[in-house]
Amino acid sequence: MATGRIMDGRRGGSQPGPLGESWRAWVALGVGVLAVSAHSALAYGMSPLLKPITDELGWTRSEYAAAMNFRMLLLMVVAPWAGRLVDRLGARAVLAAGALLMGVGTLGLSRMDSLAPLYGYSLLIGPGQACVGSVAGSALVLRLFRRWRGLAIGILNGGDNFVTSGVHMASAALLARRGWRGALGSLGFAYLGLAVLVLLVLRAGEGRSTDDDESGEDENPAPVDDRTSGPLEGIPWRDPSLWLLLAAYVPIYAFITSVGIHFPAFQRDLGRSAEAASYIYGLTTVVGAVGSVAWGWACERFSSRGALVAVVAGLAATSVFLWIPLSDGGWYAWAVGFGVVNAGAVALLALVLNELFGSHSIGRLMGTAMVFCMAGTIVGNFLSAGLFDRLGSYLPVWRIFSALMVATLVPAVLLWRRSAGPTASAPAA
Repeated sequence: MATGRIMDGRRGGSQPGPLGESWRAWVALGVGVLAVSAHSALAYGMSPLLKPITDELGWTRSEYAAAMNFRMLLLMVVAPWAGRLVDRLGARAVLAAGALLMGVGTLGLSRMDSLAPLYGYSLLIGPGQACVGSVAGSALVLRLFRRWRGLAIGILNGGDNFVTSGVHMASAALLARRGWRGALGSLGFAYLGLAVLVLLVLRAGEGRSTDDDESGEDENPAPVDDRTSGPLEGIPWRDPSLWLLLAAYVPIYAFITSVGIHFPAFQRDLGRSAEAASYIYGLTTVVGAVGSVAWGWACERFSSRGALVAVVAGLAATSVFLWIPLSDGGWYAWAVGFGVVNAGAVALLALVLNELFGSHSIGRLMGTAMVFCMAGTIVGNFLSAGLFDRLGSYLPVWRIFSALMVATLVPAVLLWRRSAGPTASAPAA
Protein backbone atom coordinates (compact mmCIF):
# COMPACT_ATOMS: atom_id res chain seq x y z
CA MET A 1 0.00 0.00 0.00
CA ALA A 2 1.48 3.35 -0.99
CA THR A 3 1.43 5.76 1.88
CA GLY A 4 1.68 8.75 -0.42
CA ARG A 5 -1.46 7.93 -2.45
CA ILE A 6 -3.58 10.75 -1.10
CA MET A 7 -6.29 12.92 -2.67
CA ASP A 8 -5.26 16.24 -4.15
CA GLY A 9 -5.70 19.32 -2.00
CA ARG A 10 -4.07 22.38 -0.53
CA ARG A 11 -3.89 23.69 3.01
CA GLY A 12 -4.51 27.20 4.21
CA GLY A 13 -4.74 28.72 0.71
CA SER A 14 -1.02 28.09 0.00
CA GLN A 15 0.05 27.97 -3.64
CA PRO A 16 1.36 24.69 -5.06
CA GLY A 17 5.08 24.17 -4.64
CA PRO A 18 7.53 21.37 -5.52
CA LEU A 19 5.98 17.99 -6.38
CA GLY A 20 2.51 19.51 -6.22
CA GLU A 21 2.62 20.08 -2.46
CA SER A 22 1.91 23.49 -0.93
CA TRP A 23 4.75 25.81 -0.02
CA ARG A 24 3.39 25.85 3.55
CA ALA A 25 3.92 22.09 3.72
CA TRP A 26 7.58 22.42 2.74
CA VAL A 27 8.16 25.27 5.20
CA ALA A 28 6.54 23.24 7.99
CA LEU A 29 8.71 20.26 7.03
CA GLY A 30 11.84 22.35 7.54
CA VAL A 31 10.69 23.42 10.99
CA GLY A 32 9.65 19.84 11.72
CA VAL A 33 13.16 18.60 10.96
CA LEU A 34 14.61 20.95 13.58
CA ALA A 35 11.91 20.03 16.08
CA VAL A 36 12.35 16.28 15.75
CA SER A 37 16.11 16.80 15.92
CA ALA A 38 15.62 18.63 19.21
CA HIS A 39 14.24 15.42 20.71
CA SER A 40 17.25 13.38 19.54
CA ALA A 41 19.89 16.03 20.13
CA LEU A 42 19.85 15.77 23.91
CA ALA A 43 20.46 12.02 23.94
CA TYR A 44 23.08 12.04 21.21
CA GLY A 45 24.59 15.34 22.29
CA MET A 46 25.08 13.98 25.80
CA SER A 47 26.42 10.58 24.78
CA PRO A 48 30.01 11.86 24.27
CA LEU A 49 29.65 13.54 27.68
CA LEU A 50 28.63 10.38 29.59
CA LYS A 51 32.16 9.35 30.54
CA PRO A 52 33.51 12.82 31.55
CA ILE A 53 30.34 13.64 33.53
CA THR A 54 30.35 10.37 35.47
CA ASP A 55 34.12 10.54 36.00
CA GLU A 56 34.11 14.15 37.26
CA LEU A 57 31.06 13.83 39.51
CA GLY A 58 31.87 10.33 40.76
CA TRP A 59 28.69 8.63 39.49
CA THR A 60 28.36 5.04 38.33
CA ARG A 61 26.87 4.51 34.92
CA SER A 62 23.88 2.86 36.57
CA GLU A 63 23.24 6.04 38.59
CA TYR A 64 23.46 8.11 35.42
CA ALA A 65 21.17 5.67 33.58
CA ALA A 66 18.62 5.80 36.42
CA ALA A 67 18.37 9.58 36.08
CA MET A 68 18.01 9.29 32.31
CA ASN A 69 15.27 6.71 32.77
CA PHE A 70 13.45 9.04 35.17
CA ARG A 71 13.39 11.60 32.37
CA MET A 72 12.09 8.97 29.96
CA LEU A 73 9.34 8.01 32.39
CA LEU A 74 8.20 11.63 32.38
CA LEU A 75 8.32 11.58 28.58
CA MET A 76 6.10 8.47 28.61
CA VAL A 77 3.52 10.14 30.83
CA VAL A 78 3.36 13.32 28.77
CA ALA A 79 3.60 11.86 25.22
CA PRO A 80 -0.10 10.84 24.91
CA TRP A 81 -1.19 14.26 26.18
CA ALA A 82 1.16 15.93 23.69
CA GLY A 83 -0.45 13.87 20.92
CA ARG A 84 -3.94 14.89 22.10
CA LEU A 85 -2.94 18.57 22.16
CA VAL A 86 -1.49 18.34 18.65
CA ASP A 87 -4.71 16.75 17.36
CA ARG A 88 -6.75 19.51 18.99
CA LEU A 89 -4.59 22.65 18.82
CA GLY A 90 -1.95 21.97 16.19
CA ALA A 91 1.82 21.70 16.38
CA ARG A 92 2.90 25.33 16.93
CA ALA A 93 2.00 25.67 20.60
CA VAL A 94 3.17 22.15 21.48
CA LEU A 95 6.55 22.47 19.75
CA ALA A 96 7.27 25.94 21.13
CA ALA A 97 6.43 24.91 24.69
CA GLY A 98 8.58 21.79 24.40
CA ALA A 99 11.60 23.70 23.07
CA LEU A 100 11.29 26.29 25.85
CA LEU A 101 11.17 23.60 28.56
CA MET A 102 14.17 21.80 27.08
CA GLY A 103 16.18 25.01 26.79
CA VAL A 104 15.70 26.00 30.41
CA GLY A 105 16.28 22.44 31.64
CA THR A 106 19.46 21.89 29.61
CA LEU A 107 20.93 25.19 30.75
CA GLY A 108 20.28 24.00 34.29
CA LEU A 109 22.11 20.73 33.63
CA SER A 110 25.20 22.67 32.59
CA ARG A 111 25.56 23.84 36.22
CA MET A 112 24.76 20.59 38.05
CA ASP A 113 27.20 19.22 40.63
CA SER A 114 25.16 16.34 42.07
CA LEU A 115 22.41 13.90 41.13
CA ALA A 116 19.64 16.07 42.61
CA PRO A 117 19.76 18.77 39.86
CA LEU A 118 19.90 16.04 37.21
CA TYR A 119 16.57 14.72 38.49
CA GLY A 120 15.18 18.20 39.11
CA TYR A 121 15.79 19.57 35.65
CA SER A 122 14.48 16.33 34.17
CA LEU A 123 11.06 17.54 35.36
CA LEU A 124 11.34 20.12 32.58
CA ILE A 125 13.30 18.16 30.00
CA GLY A 126 11.15 15.00 30.00
CA PRO A 127 7.87 16.80 29.16
CA GLY A 128 9.78 19.04 26.76
CA GLN A 129 11.09 16.06 24.81
CA ALA A 130 7.58 14.62 24.57
CA CYS A 131 6.40 17.86 22.98
CA VAL A 132 9.22 18.51 20.50
CA GLY A 133 9.69 14.97 19.21
CA SER A 134 8.17 12.91 16.43
CA VAL A 135 4.66 13.00 17.95
CA ALA A 136 4.10 16.63 16.92
CA GLY A 137 6.54 16.61 14.01
CA SER A 138 5.02 13.57 12.30
CA ALA A 139 1.45 14.81 12.78
CA LEU A 140 2.41 18.17 11.28
CA VAL A 141 3.95 16.59 8.19
CA LEU A 142 1.34 13.88 7.62
CA ARG A 143 -1.48 16.41 7.73
CA LEU A 144 0.07 19.09 5.52
CA PHE A 145 1.43 16.77 2.83
CA ARG A 146 -1.13 15.26 0.47
CA ARG A 147 0.67 13.34 -2.28
CA TRP A 148 4.12 12.55 -0.89
CA ARG A 149 3.67 11.64 2.74
CA GLY A 150 6.18 8.80 2.68
CA LEU A 151 8.88 10.97 1.13
CA ALA A 152 8.10 13.81 3.55
CA ILE A 153 8.41 11.53 6.59
CA GLY A 154 11.67 10.22 5.15
CA ILE A 155 12.99 13.77 4.80
CA LEU A 156 11.75 14.61 8.31
CA ASN A 157 13.74 11.78 9.87
CA GLY A 158 16.64 12.06 7.44
CA GLY A 159 17.00 15.70 8.36
CA ASP A 160 16.85 14.66 12.00
CA ASN A 161 19.80 12.31 11.41
CA PHE A 162 21.75 15.00 9.59
CA VAL A 163 21.23 17.63 12.30
CA THR A 164 21.82 15.11 15.08
CA SER A 165 25.13 14.02 13.54
CA GLY A 166 26.25 17.64 13.67
CA VAL A 167 25.14 17.95 17.29
CA HIS A 168 26.98 14.74 18.19
CA MET A 169 30.23 15.90 16.61
CA ALA A 170 29.85 19.45 17.92
CA SER A 171 29.30 18.08 21.41
CA ALA A 172 32.56 16.15 21.23
CA ALA A 173 34.39 19.21 19.88
CA LEU A 174 32.94 21.47 22.59
CA LEU A 175 33.88 18.86 25.18
CA ALA A 176 37.51 19.19 24.14
CA ARG A 177 37.44 23.01 24.14
CA ARG A 178 34.93 24.07 26.81
CA GLY A 179 34.25 20.92 28.83
CA TRP A 180 30.93 19.16 29.28
CA ARG A 181 29.35 22.20 30.96
CA GLY A 182 30.05 24.40 27.95
CA ALA A 183 28.67 21.74 25.60
CA LEU A 184 25.40 21.50 27.55
CA GLY A 185 25.08 25.29 27.80
CA SER A 186 25.39 25.68 24.04
CA LEU A 187 22.72 23.05 23.51
CA GLY A 188 20.39 24.83 25.93
CA PHE A 189 20.62 28.13 24.03
CA ALA A 190 19.94 26.27 20.77
CA TYR A 191 16.66 24.97 22.23
CA LEU A 192 15.59 28.49 23.21
CA GLY A 193 16.33 29.64 19.66
CA LEU A 194 14.15 26.83 18.31
CA ALA A 195 11.21 27.99 20.45
CA VAL A 196 11.44 31.47 18.91
CA LEU A 197 11.71 30.04 15.37
CA VAL A 198 8.62 27.86 15.80
CA LEU A 199 6.54 30.81 17.00
CA LEU A 200 7.71 32.97 14.10
CA VAL A 201 7.33 30.46 11.26
CA LEU A 202 4.46 28.08 12.02
CA ARG A 203 0.84 29.15 11.92
CA ALA A 204 -1.59 28.56 14.76
CA GLY A 205 -3.53 25.34 14.20
CA GLU A 206 -1.22 23.79 11.60
CA GLY A 207 -1.07 20.05 12.11
CA ARG A 208 -4.32 19.65 14.04
CA SER A 209 -6.94 17.03 13.21
CA THR A 210 -9.47 18.25 10.62
CA ASP A 211 -12.49 16.80 8.92
CA ASP A 212 -10.62 16.09 5.68
CA ASP A 213 -7.83 14.04 7.30
CA GLU A 214 -7.27 10.89 5.31
CA SER A 215 -8.36 7.92 7.35
CA GLY A 216 -7.70 4.96 5.13
CA GLU A 217 -10.62 2.99 3.74
CA ASP A 218 -13.10 4.35 6.23
CA GLU A 219 -14.29 7.69 4.80
CA ASN A 220 -16.41 8.39 7.88
CA PRO A 221 -14.40 7.48 10.97
CA ALA A 222 -16.12 7.74 14.30
CA PRO A 223 -15.43 11.24 15.66
CA VAL A 224 -13.46 11.80 18.81
CA ASP A 225 -14.49 14.73 21.00
CA ASP A 226 -11.20 16.42 21.86
CA ARG A 227 -12.87 18.50 24.56
CA THR A 228 -13.88 15.48 26.67
CA SER A 229 -11.81 12.50 25.54
CA GLY A 230 -8.63 11.36 27.25
CA PRO A 231 -5.26 10.99 25.48
CA LEU A 232 -5.65 7.21 25.05
CA GLU A 233 -9.22 7.29 23.75
CA GLY A 234 -9.70 6.72 20.05
CA ILE A 235 -6.86 4.15 19.96
CA PRO A 236 -7.73 0.80 18.28
CA TRP A 237 -6.71 -1.33 21.27
CA ARG A 238 -8.63 -4.37 19.99
CA ASP A 239 -6.81 -4.50 16.68
CA PRO A 240 -4.04 -7.17 16.63
CA SER A 241 -2.06 -5.05 14.17
CA LEU A 242 -1.46 -2.41 16.82
CA TRP A 243 -0.09 -4.97 19.28
CA LEU A 244 2.13 -6.59 16.64
CA LEU A 245 3.54 -3.16 15.81
CA LEU A 246 4.22 -2.40 19.47
CA ALA A 247 5.77 -5.86 20.00
CA ALA A 248 8.23 -5.05 17.23
CA TYR A 249 9.01 -1.47 18.22
CA VAL A 250 9.60 -1.94 21.95
CA PRO A 251 12.74 -4.09 21.39
CA ILE A 252 13.77 -1.94 18.41
CA TYR A 253 13.87 1.19 20.56
CA ALA A 254 15.55 -0.68 23.41
CA PHE A 255 18.38 -1.61 21.06
CA ILE A 256 18.88 1.54 18.99
CA THR A 257 18.65 3.86 22.00
CA SER A 258 21.07 1.74 24.03
CA VAL A 259 23.53 1.89 21.16
CA GLY A 260 23.05 5.66 20.89
CA ILE A 261 23.65 6.22 24.60
CA HIS A 262 26.44 3.72 25.24
CA PHE A 263 28.34 3.37 21.95
CA PRO A 264 30.77 6.29 22.55
CA ALA A 265 31.58 4.95 26.05
CA PHE A 266 31.91 1.45 24.56
CA GLN A 267 34.44 2.75 22.04
CA ARG A 268 36.29 4.70 24.74
CA ASP A 269 36.57 1.47 26.75
CA LEU A 270 38.12 -0.12 23.65
CA GLY A 271 40.82 2.55 23.74
CA ARG A 272 39.55 5.09 21.21
CA SER A 273 39.44 8.82 21.84
CA ALA A 274 36.20 10.73 22.38
CA GLU A 275 36.63 12.34 18.96
CA ALA A 276 37.16 9.00 17.19
CA ALA A 277 34.15 7.45 18.92
CA SER A 278 31.98 10.42 17.99
CA TYR A 279 33.12 10.31 14.37
CA ILE A 280 32.24 6.63 14.07
CA TYR A 281 28.80 7.06 15.57
CA GLY A 282 28.33 10.38 13.80
CA LEU A 283 28.74 8.53 10.51
CA THR A 284 25.66 6.43 11.35
CA THR A 285 23.54 9.56 11.55
CA VAL A 286 25.02 11.06 8.36
CA VAL A 287 24.29 7.84 6.47
CA GLY A 288 20.89 7.68 8.12
CA ALA A 289 20.02 11.09 6.68
CA VAL A 290 20.19 9.57 3.20
CA GLY A 291 18.80 6.21 4.28
CA SER A 292 15.70 7.72 5.85
CA VAL A 293 14.78 9.56 2.65
CA ALA A 294 15.33 6.33 0.70
CA TRP A 295 13.04 4.38 3.06
CA GLY A 296 10.37 7.07 2.77
CA TRP A 297 10.60 7.10 -1.02
CA ALA A 298 10.35 3.30 -1.12
CA CYS A 299 7.22 3.41 1.03
CA GLU A 300 5.54 5.53 -1.65
CA ARG A 301 5.61 2.39 -3.80
CA PHE A 302 5.73 -0.55 -1.42
CA SER A 303 4.20 -1.53 1.90
CA SER A 304 5.84 0.16 4.88
CA ARG A 305 5.17 -3.04 6.86
CA GLY A 306 7.31 -5.02 4.41
CA ALA A 307 10.06 -2.43 4.80
CA LEU A 308 9.85 -2.90 8.58
CA VAL A 309 10.73 -6.60 8.20
CA ALA A 310 13.85 -5.64 6.25
CA VAL A 311 14.80 -3.11 8.92
CA VAL A 312 14.50 -5.63 11.76
CA ALA A 313 16.62 -8.14 9.83
CA GLY A 314 19.23 -5.42 9.30
CA LEU A 315 19.25 -4.51 12.99
CA ALA A 316 19.78 -8.17 13.88
CA ALA A 317 22.74 -8.39 11.50
CA THR A 318 24.41 -5.18 12.68
CA SER A 319 23.95 -6.16 16.34
CA VAL A 320 26.15 -9.23 15.81
CA PHE A 321 29.09 -7.10 14.66
CA LEU A 322 29.05 -5.15 17.94
CA TRP A 323 30.52 -8.15 19.76
CA ILE A 324 33.05 -9.07 17.05
CA PRO A 325 36.51 -7.40 17.21
CA LEU A 326 36.72 -4.89 14.38
CA SER A 327 39.42 -2.61 13.03
CA ASP A 328 38.89 1.14 12.69
CA GLY A 329 37.82 0.57 9.09
CA GLY A 330 35.50 -2.20 10.20
CA TRP A 331 33.76 0.10 12.67
CA TYR A 332 33.20 2.72 9.99
CA ALA A 333 31.72 0.02 7.73
CA TRP A 334 29.48 -1.05 10.63
CA ALA A 335 28.40 2.58 11.05
CA VAL A 336 27.23 2.69 7.43
CA GLY A 337 25.09 -0.44 7.81
CA PHE A 338 23.67 0.53 11.19
CA GLY A 339 22.91 4.05 9.98
CA VAL A 340 20.75 2.75 7.12
CA VAL A 341 18.63 0.36 9.21
CA ASN A 342 18.44 2.67 12.23
CA ALA A 343 17.04 5.42 10.00
CA GLY A 344 14.46 3.02 8.62
CA ALA A 345 13.31 1.99 12.09
CA VAL A 346 12.64 5.58 13.15
CA ALA A 347 11.04 6.72 9.88
CA LEU A 348 8.73 3.73 9.50
CA LEU A 349 6.86 4.10 12.80
CA ALA A 350 4.65 6.96 11.61
CA LEU A 351 4.30 5.46 8.13
CA VAL A 352 3.16 2.06 9.39
CA LEU A 353 0.67 3.70 11.75
CA ASN A 354 -0.64 5.82 8.88
CA GLU A 355 -0.86 2.78 6.58
CA LEU A 356 -2.80 0.79 9.16
CA PHE A 357 -5.09 3.41 10.70
CA GLY A 358 -4.97 6.63 8.67
CA SER A 359 -4.06 10.11 9.89
CA HIS A 360 -7.26 11.21 11.65
CA SER A 361 -5.84 10.47 15.15
CA ILE A 362 -2.16 10.27 14.24
CA GLY A 363 -1.16 12.51 17.16
CA ARG A 364 -2.76 10.14 19.67
CA LEU A 365 -1.40 7.09 17.84
CA MET A 366 2.16 8.45 17.81
CA GLY A 367 1.90 9.51 21.45
CA THR A 368 0.67 6.06 22.47
CA ALA A 369 3.36 4.30 20.45
CA MET A 370 6.03 6.49 22.04
CA VAL A 371 4.88 5.40 25.51
CA PHE A 372 5.71 1.80 24.62
CA CYS A 373 8.89 2.75 22.76
CA MET A 374 10.15 4.71 25.76
CA ALA A 375 9.38 1.72 27.99
CA GLY A 376 11.69 -0.30 25.77
CA THR A 377 14.27 2.47 25.97
CA ILE A 378 14.18 2.44 29.77
CA VAL A 379 14.58 -1.33 30.00
CA GLY A 380 17.37 -1.31 27.44
CA ASN A 381 19.22 1.50 29.20
CA PHE A 382 19.01 -0.21 32.60
CA LEU A 383 20.16 -3.48 31.03
CA SER A 384 23.13 -1.89 29.27
CA ALA A 385 24.34 0.15 32.26
CA GLY A 386 23.61 -2.54 34.85
CA LEU A 387 25.44 -5.32 33.02
CA PHE A 388 28.41 -3.05 32.37
CA ASP A 389 28.69 -2.08 36.03
CA ARG A 390 28.51 -5.73 37.06
CA LEU A 391 30.66 -7.31 34.35
CA GLY A 392 32.85 -4.42 33.20
CA SER A 393 32.01 -5.03 29.54
CA TYR A 394 29.31 -4.22 27.01
CA LEU A 395 29.81 -7.47 25.07
CA PRO A 396 27.13 -9.43 27.01
CA VAL A 397 24.72 -6.56 26.33
CA TRP A 398 25.26 -6.73 22.57
CA ARG A 399 24.83 -10.51 22.56
CA ILE A 400 21.50 -10.23 24.37
CA PHE A 401 20.31 -7.63 21.90
CA SER A 402 21.33 -9.85 18.98
CA ALA A 403 19.03 -12.60 20.26
CA LEU A 404 16.27 -10.05 20.90
CA MET A 405 16.44 -8.63 17.38
CA VAL A 406 16.17 -12.11 15.86
CA ALA A 407 13.08 -12.76 18.01
CA THR A 408 11.60 -9.43 16.89
CA LEU A 409 11.39 -10.75 13.35
CA VAL A 410 8.36 -12.79 14.44
CA PRO A 411 5.92 -9.90 15.16
CA ALA A 412 7.33 -7.93 12.22
CA VAL A 413 6.63 -10.77 9.79
CA LEU A 414 3.17 -11.42 11.28
CA LEU A 415 2.31 -7.73 10.87
CA TRP A 416 3.50 -7.80 7.26
CA ARG A 417 1.40 -10.87 6.45
CA ARG A 418 -1.84 -9.33 7.72
CA SER A 419 -4.28 -8.15 5.07
CA ALA A 420 -3.51 -4.77 3.57
CA GLY A 421 -5.52 -1.66 4.39
CA PRO A 422 -6.71 -0.16 7.64
CA THR A 423 -8.48 -2.58 9.93
CA ALA A 424 -9.58 -0.24 12.66
CA SER A 425 -10.05 3.27 11.44
CA ALA A 426 -12.75 3.89 14.00
CA PRO A 427 -11.89 4.20 17.67
CA ALA A 428 -12.30 1.15 19.82
CA ALA A 429 -15.35 1.06 22.00
